[in-house]
Amino acid sequence: MSKVQLVYVGISEIVGGPELGLLVLSNLSHTRQIAIVCDSHMEYELGLRSDNLPVTASFLPEVLCRVNPLMTSAHYEILFNSITDGQYKALLVSKDDLSLTPMRASDAILLAQVAKLEIFMEEHLFQRQSVRNDTGKNKMALPVNALSVDMLRHALDRAIEDENYELASTLRDEIKKREKGKSAD
Repeated sequence: MSKVQLVYVGISEIVGGPELGLLVLSNLSHTRQIAIVCDSHMEYELGLRSDNLPVTASFLPEVLCRVNPLMTSAHYEILFNSITDGQYKALLVSKDDLSLTPMRASDAILLAQVAKLEIFMEEHLFQRQSVRNDTGKNKMALPVNALSVDMLRHALDRAIEDENYELASTLRDEIKKREKGKSAD
């Protein structure tokens, strides 16, 4: 398995959408990036860490990292290995015994920030999901499969409102595909 190392760039707000944010990760050369959807609570948590506020020393991730001295990049890493129904799948990988622990994507990024863990994504997934990093621009494209069904519905309503029927058709097709997939399970 080939993988790409990622670095956490920061948080972007989704303008005009539900109370969600985007956690932006870039490859090491900063030529391509991905965005992972997070809730407003995670936006707040990561914001506290980026401001280096001392209050976080008593928060759960910091406390757990302190009581487990092995929670370092020498022993663990984060790996994004797939995307399902608009949700990236993250794993906490033990380098010691190669055990894999599934995690919510945004929690994995928070843990990586707190414990200074390296973040990786399987190369084929990164190539499929990443977009060119246009430094200095305020917009970022997102692959349709990186959006939840609720976000797709919101985007569909907005596309119809804006009379962007080509986009509306694409969004409608993606919603139907996911609903069909759920009913087949």
